[in-house]
Amino acid sequence: MQNAWDPLRYLESEPTARKFLTEAYQRNGVERPERYAFQLSSRFLYTCKQARHYYEAAARVDLMIRPLLLFYGCMNLLKGVLLVNNPLYPQNSRMLQHGVTTRKIKKTPFHLLEDEARPQKEGLFAEAAKAFGLAPLQERYTMKQLFSCLPELSVDYAKVVEKGYWVPLQHKSHRQTLIFPHCTEGVLAYSTDTFLHYLNRLAPDGMQFAPGEPLSPVEQRGNRSIVYRLENNQSIERHPLFALTSSEMRFWNHPDDVPPTPAWASHYLLLYLLGMLCRYETESWGELVLSHSYAELYLVERFLDVHQALYPTIIFQAMQNNNT
Repeated sequence: MQNAWDPLRYLESEPTARKFLTEAYQRNGVERPERYAFQLSSRFLYTCKQARHYYEAAARVDLMIRPLLLFYGCMNLLKGVLLVNNPLYPQNSRMLQHGVTTRKIKKTPFHLLEDEARPQKEGLFAEAAKAFGLAPLQERYTMKQLFSCLPELSVDYAKVVEKGYWVPLQHKSHRQTLIFPHCTEGVLAYSTDTFLHYLNRLAPDGMQFAPGEPLSPVEQRGNRSIVYRLENNQSIERHPLFALTSSEMRFWNHPDDVPPTPAWASHYLLLYLLGMLCRYETESWGELVLSHSYAELYLVERFLDVHQALYPTIIFQAMQNNNT
């Protein structure tokens, strides 16, 4: 966890926070960026510092209350992104609300993976969605769906729930080549022309895909080769359908032509649901945590570990790139 916070630690002083905000506001075309940076540097650095303390405390406490601490740390990190993106945030108190709701009375019997979060029109999640360009929002997100969207949990998800949608690829970065496996379902079942159109339609500016060189007889076996071109020092992981985990490239092969919910949103929504269970549904949460009857507990614990190790880096990259 210390490594995840190292890039953010230098923002915890007033001079470095002010310099960081000034540069961000200049890139965003904000009038009088130095003035706004001077006014907001203390708020920004304490927001980041408090987030770190929430995460450090979460690493020391029992699972019974760990999600609650991580959720408030996650909220602070998102508030930091919004301050970098917009010096006028928050314009009103409604923007400080969670921006998400869930079912007040849970179904009986309660099934963890069926629990759902419903975005609201106002609040932190709505503001973050605008900043990150997540549109349109779904009416509801189930915990099962959100777990499936995280590539770092794809192996664990398959063990506990079902086969997921993140398919491993062969990635030859020196040749800028991807070798996709043959599948009879999902977007990998498309013809090459349709598949390329789909990849390029979702690609960020400066990224393009084209047919690759013919594969060797050993490589072929129903696979196909696609080459890509990147501009402006981009990485292939910026494409919403690709992810790099433990040095393995993965591709989102969903049957409904639906991209995964972005990592920043999946993590926030999962922590919101787990935090609400921890805070208000103590009986259901206690049974999950303290008994040995639920395989989902393994998935929850793996998610919390991944979140602590990964989320600060995701947020710092968003702040640094200033492309939210």
